[in-house]
This record gives sequence, C-alpha cells and structure tokens, in this order.
Amino acid sequence: MKVSIRITAARLVTLLLLAALLCAGVQTTVAKENKLSMSIGDITNIEKIGTDPTLDSVIWPDNGGIQKYHYFTHGSSLITLDGNGKITPWLAESYEVSDDYKTITFHLRKGVKFADGTPLNASIVKFNIDRVILFGWKDMLTNRSVSRLSKYYDYSEASDEYTFKIHFTKGWADMPFEIATPDFMGLFISPYDVSPAWDIKGMLNSDKTYNGLGPYYVDENESIPKQKIVLIKRDSWRDDCNFHKHMLDKIVLAYIADPQTAVMALEKGDIDYICRAWNAPLDALTKLEKNSEITIKTSPEVRMYLLRTAYWKEPFNGTDGILLRKAVCSALNRTEVVKGAFNSYALPATDSMYLSPDRPDVPKCCGKGYDYDLDKAKQLLEEAGWMDTNGDGIRDKNGKSLKDLDLVVSSASSVSWEKDLALVVQSQLKKIGIEVDIRTVDSSEYVKAMKEGNFDLMVHFGYGRSNPLSQELGYFNFKPGYLKNYYENQNETLQTIVEKVQNSASEEERNKYVCQVCDILYEEAGVIPLVYPMQYAVMSKNVKGFELGPSQSYSNLDRVEDCWIEG
Repeated sequence: MKVSIRITAARLVTLLLLAALLCAGVQTTVAKENKLSMSIGDITNIEKIGTDPTLDSVIWPDNGGIQKYHYFTHGSSLITLDGNGKITPWLAESYEVSDDYKTITFHLRKGVKFADGTPLNASIVKFNIDRVILFGWKDMLTNRSVSRLSKYYDYSEASDEYTFKIHFTKGWADMPFEIATPDFMGLFISPYDVSPAWDIKGMLNSDKTYNGLGPYYVDENESIPKQKIVLIKRDSWRDDCNFHKHMLDKIVLAYIADPQTAVMALEKGDIDYICRAWNAPLDALTKLEKNSEITIKTSPEVRMYLLRTAYWKEPFNGTDGILLRKAVCSALNRTEVVKGAFNSYALPATDSMYLSPDRPDVPKCCGKGYDYDLDKAKQLLEEAGWMDTNGDGIRDKNGKSLKDLDLVVSSASSVSWEKDLALVVQSQLKKIGIEVDIRTVDSSEYVKAMKEGNFDLMVHFGYGRSNPLSQELGYFNFKPGYLKNYYENQNETLQTIVEKVQNSASEEERNKYVCQVCDILYEEAGVIPLVYPMQYAVMSKNVKGFELGPSQSYSNLDRVEDCWIEG
C-alpha cells in the first residue's frame, strides 16, 4: 500500500505540473494575441456592416457602399501605389500598357483565392471591373466625377485564365495610375456570391458579405456599428503565396470623432494607432514627441500648401497683378512658416510653383520657384506702382491701398494649421507694406467662397500622390459654374493646355504640355507656394513594421495589417 500511495502521489504531482503548464500555455497564448486598435474619425466609415463595396451607397443606400473594414476583408487591387507613389503590382504580378495607352494587360498572380477557397482568375476580375464601371459605380463615375475610366471604357476581356485586359476608346498617359488609386477598383467579390450568379447586376447574398480577398472578416458579435468594428484574422492567399503576410490577429476600428480625444486615448493606451485619415493635430506633436511610449513616423510629402489669389479682380489682376503676386512669393520666408505654423513638420516650397519635383511623374522643367528675397519683393511692388505715400506703413496706388486684403481660412479641425499659417503670412506681408485681414469660416462657407470667388487670398492645397498628374492639374480646369480655377492666365491658354495634359496619349506628349503649364505658373506667379507638409503617423511604441503609404488621403495603403505588436 505504501508503494501504491507513493506512485499515486507522484502521479498526482505530475498531473498538477502538467495542468499548471497547460494553464500557463493558455495564458501565454492569450497574452500573445496580436491586437491593434486604431481610431477612426468619421462615423460614416464604420456605420454599417455587410454592405457590398462594388455598389455605390448613393444608389443602393441599404446594401451598397465602402466601409473602412472593406480594405481588410476585400482589399486587393490589381496594381497599387508604393510609399513613393510609384505603381506596383499586387493581384497582378506584372502588367503592360500599349503604346497608344488604349489597352492595359494584367498577368494575374497564381494562387490567389477568396476566403471560401474560390480561385481568382481573369473571368472573375472581368466580372468585377464590368460590375463596377458599367453598373455598381456607374452613376458616380459618369455623373459626379466624370472619370476617364468610365468615359473612355470600351470593354474588358479574359484572354486566358491568368491574363486580363481592359480596352479604352481613347488612351491617356495617366490611365495606369487611375486604375491603381480608386478604392472601388480593388474591392472584389466572387461572382458566385451574387444572385443570379455571374450577373453584374446581381445582388450580393447576405451570407457572403465578407467573402473577399482580404485577410480578415468582421466579428459581428463583438462589433457595434457607429462605435467599433472588430476584424478577426483568417487564412488567406497571402499566407499561401508568402505575399504581405498579415501579422495581426485582431484589428479594432474605434470611432473617436475629436482628434484631441484620439490623442488622449493613445496616451492612455486605449488605442495603438491614430488612423492618418483623421490624424493627430500638429499642435499635439510637440507633447507626443516627449512621450517615450509614443512613436511618430515621418516622411516627405509632395502635396503643396499654397495661397490662391483673386487673379480676376484688383489688386491681383492684370500685369500689375502679376508683379504683386511675384512680390508676395518673394516676401514669404518659408523657413519661418515651417517653424511657426507646422512645428517643423513641413519643408519650404521654393523649388516649384505647384508640382513637386519629387513626384515620380513630374518632368524636371517644373523645378523652379521663388526664394525669400525681401528687397526683390519691395522692388516688384514699386515697379507695379505700389508706394507708401502717407507713411502709414501700407502701400497704396491711385487712391487704393493694400490694406485689409481678405485672407480666408477654414475652421475645420482637419486643417487646424491654416489659422497658424495665416498668422505667419500676415506678419511677413506686413513687412513689405501689405496688410492682411484673416477671415475664418466653416467648411460650407469655405466652399461657397471658393465657388463665388469671395476672397482676395485663400489658403489651399494640392493633393500630391493622391492624384495622377493630370488630375492634380485639373484644379486649373474646373467645369464652368463649379469652382473658381486656381488660376487662369490673361490670354486664357492655361485651361486649354491643362486639357491637353489630361488627354495626352503618351508620357512624352504629356510632359511637353506639363512644362508649358509650369512655365505659365512661374512666369505669372499663378499661385503662391508655401510649404510641403510632412507625412506623419502617430502610434504606440509597441507597433512594429509600420510603413507610411503614399499619402494621408490613401490611409488604406499604409497596410496596417502588415504591422504587429510587441510588448
């Protein structure tokens, strides 16, 4: 009996040890769950679950529309942009464009599958492209944005199982870029998941709403629309193909409307990352830089912040208006602007009049701008006839004064830097005898002022890598009755040249006209360059592997799912 008791005791000890180890293993597994929480600043991005991203929400408000989670459940475009704004393959392992830019051919990556195991092939890609352009997003493409993808779309074809082509009736040099960037061109569904199957006008079956090419699905039990969306990792073709393997087990999209509240949530550890589409405000960065628990990642941006002028009316119109604009360009110390308005999260824009030479699609001819030169600014004003005749420090001419020029800025929290920027500009222009009155308006009044031209000066910006080159120049070629163009030259050739850029059928032809645009903007100081803002992303120090995408406007290209959590 004694032996038996000892054996039983030994076994008991062994069992207890095994149990303890198993418990420890379970606890270790739980502790190692790689979970990232990120703030979303717009409730419309997480207000619904189960919608079809291949349908426009305006036409199908109940079951259509893109939500933020779709980039994780469905997101996989044929081609995309890397962090420098260059086109790079994704679902397609390579692509070619015909000499006339009327046809683009994609060679699809083998091994790509939907979540239910359905293999991706050229016929499925054709189904999705036809569905989006000819049906699901047709209204938006043709009536609201006048997209060239829709305007010039001819037909698509599946040449073989892994070769897909799109044909256009007219070619244009930026066509590949315009395929790479729209959200709706990279959120595919399976044609077997609509009723009737393979019908581009079919409706998505309710039990197939998350059967996409993305590596996550929505946990509907844990998700609360308009509050948070919880995404859970699933098996994906990315694992099978060893392609951008997703590292996070769970991603939580949490709605936090106020940017400052999002910053506080990050500081407390309630979230791990502030989505760049609704970024931490600039004035919060100085404090965050001192927090050892926070990481701020940065990279140069190519979008330009600038001043628009009322070039159609006094004092900015005519030949003397050109001299006045040149004087303003020369009077601005952009290094001080960077420090005073952007906490050094920007670079002076002295190397261009609108298009950054650092864009991969901008020809070298655009690399010229205005340096800070106060004496030159004063000389230009005198050449235009602006003198200080009464000694009040403000220049005047023919009984009119450069006093109380109306500088319009927006009060929107997303552009809180505009007020600080305006104050620096106001101070600097005072040195050459120009007095500026800052008028702060809400977003609706800001747009109204743009449309009606109710301003003398206005803070605005380009969109950089978010737009193809020809579209970025589209702000100088608005439709009549829409918004005032950023600039129109005196002989009214600028709009015509921009249109030629937009319709160029080769890069060589496009670049020729782009150079003409840049020459006009430089010679006439069409806009007044200020700075290139820095891209930045704010996150917990425990977030690893994060890489900035091409632009804040395309925060989905930051590839958050490629990150992981340590610590």
